Amino acid sequence: MVARDPEVRDAAVDALASDASVSVVAPSGEGGEAVRDGVESGADCLVCGTAAGGYDAVRAVDGTVPAVVLDPEGERLDESTLDRVLDDPAAAYVGADAHAERLLSARVGEFVERERDEVGWLLADRSGAAVVSFDLDSYAVREVNDTFLEHWALSTADLETATLADLRETDLTHEHRGQGRGEPGESDLEWIDGDDTDPVETLVAGALAGDFERREWHCAGTDGAFKSEVEVVTDRSTGVGYLLASVPDRTGTDTDHDDGAMLRSVMEHVPMSVYFEDRRGRHVRVSEDLVEPFIEGTDGKIMHTPEDVLGKTYFDLYTVDMAERATADNEHIMETGEPLRGEEKHVQPPHGRDLWFSTNKAPWYDDAGRLQGIVGITVDITDRKRRERELDRQNERLEEFAGILSHDLRNPLNVAEGRLDLYRQTGEESELDVVAEMHDRMGAIVADVLDYAREGSRVEETEWFDGAAVAARAWGSVDTGAATLEQAWTYAIEADPDRLARLFENCFRNAREHGGDAATVRVGTLADEPGFYVEDDGPGIRIDDPETVFDRGVTSADEGTGFGLAIVREIAEAHGWEVAVTESDEGGARFEFRGVPRGGEV
Repeated sequence: MVARDPEVRDAAVDALASDASVSVVAPSGEGGEAVRDGVESGADCLVCGTAAGGYDAVRAVDGTVPAVVLDPEGERLDESTLDRVLDDPAAAYVGADAHAERLLSARVGEFVERERDEVGWLLADRSGAAVVSFDLDSYAVREVNDTFLEHWALSTADLETATLADLRETDLTHEHRGQGRGEPGESDLEWIDGDDTDPVETLVAGALAGDFERREWHCAGTDGAFKSEVEVVTDRSTGVGYLLASVPDRTGTDTDHDDGAMLRSVMEHVPMSVYFEDRRGRHVRVSEDLVEPFIEGTDGKIMHTPEDVLGKTYFDLYTVDMAERATADNEHIMETGEPLRGEEKHVQPPHGRDLWFSTNKAPWYDDAGRLQGIVGITVDITDRKRRERELDRQNERLEEFAGILSHDLRNPLNVAEGRLDLYRQTGEESELDVVAEMHDRMGAIVADVLDYAREGSRVEETEWFDGAAVAARAWGSVDTGAATLEQAWTYAIEADPDRLARLFENCFRNAREHGGDAATVRVGTLADEPGFYVEDDGPGIRIDDPETVFDRGVTSADEGTGFGLAIVREIAEAHGWEVAVTESDEGGARFEFRGVPRGGEV
């Protein structure tokens, strides 16, 4: 293809006319128009002259098309342009020389054959792969080989309107690029800019630029989903591209390692839950750690061994909410091929303390690359989460103690100092009575702070018991007057009995102070989820925001220090429970404690 300068065009036509393998087309346009005409016609190589920036005009239209700069009159290029031509792997310079015509023919032939040879050799190297020819402009599928039809879940009718984008479910390489995952070649692909780039467009653009990138696709196959490594080569002269794709190996491969023994070691000895689920969500193999110490199914059946879990789905093992979330995760992974990484879940078993887990899942493929289901690894991170929560609580309590020193103790101390100064000035003994009263108040605050710190520290040892006995003991330790205690416990709970008794005592005092001698206090287990309640028939919570009753310093009693219910919350949180205040059926206060491990019936 000759572009731009008439003299150059004539010289090139003369030089190339004798080469039967090269078709010479001389466009009628001028400048950039001639170059565009050449590129759009599928030229293998452009020939331009040195005048008026011929090389720059070519590169302004197409940065990769092969170009030969011909200088038959010896009008040497300026040094800057010559340097760019010589550094350009898709360009060559032919100057004034007795053999200029032969050199030009040779350079053009090299470029033409190079592009044709690349396509031919790459296709030859990938014999046995699936091959798809497509239009370089629209990406529309033109033809496919038998290997493609054998493995892809697409019929010839589907392919009539298909483009490259329809041949895969997900371009995994494109999806993961830019996420710090170190994908092969990622750092070299500067031409990919942002998440909005089209994965097909960038793949083809790379091939046109000579960057034969290999990507991993997740594809729908005749035997289920599979992974395929794909790359594109292009034949610019015909406007056709070729997609070369690997296919599952159905013959299997030999190995020097005992894969079965390695898998058994993982399943039996690695301290984490490893499991394989088929495409219907049934567990087909699980590790020993999955059932350590046991799993209680939704039907109440206890599963102690991996064999007990085989064939079970999430709906057989866990609550409906958990099962629905986990099943949705599996379906997304199998549809897209994208793994699930480090998802943290909080679980409250029907019997026992709440738990935290971190889960990783990925598609499970067989040796032939066919999708079989899901492989997952779940790690118990309960201890780590509890340590994190305890550290957060300790930091909050340190701030609380700083507030106590700066406010709660400073106020009575300032009053005592002021009254002592007045006594020194006036000799009025009544001032000393106020000083003594402030000292008593500071003593009460110090005692409450010690209880606050002691009761709020992390619970290390617990035991199972009937809460009724602990509540009765606490009731006897409090001046309840003529108030009445009623209990309704249906199951045992797990807690520190001494801390729980302290919690009950503070709740009972609160009910007595606000409900009077005739108050009725009820204690029992919750019906909807594991936990217990303490309620009364008094006047209820008489502050604007009931939830603030657990804040330190909040009290409606003139002599109160505001630590009673704050200590209740500290004891609950030290156990890992949640406490909330609401209204009882009689209009009084009701405190509910949730997340309490539930035991057998009592």
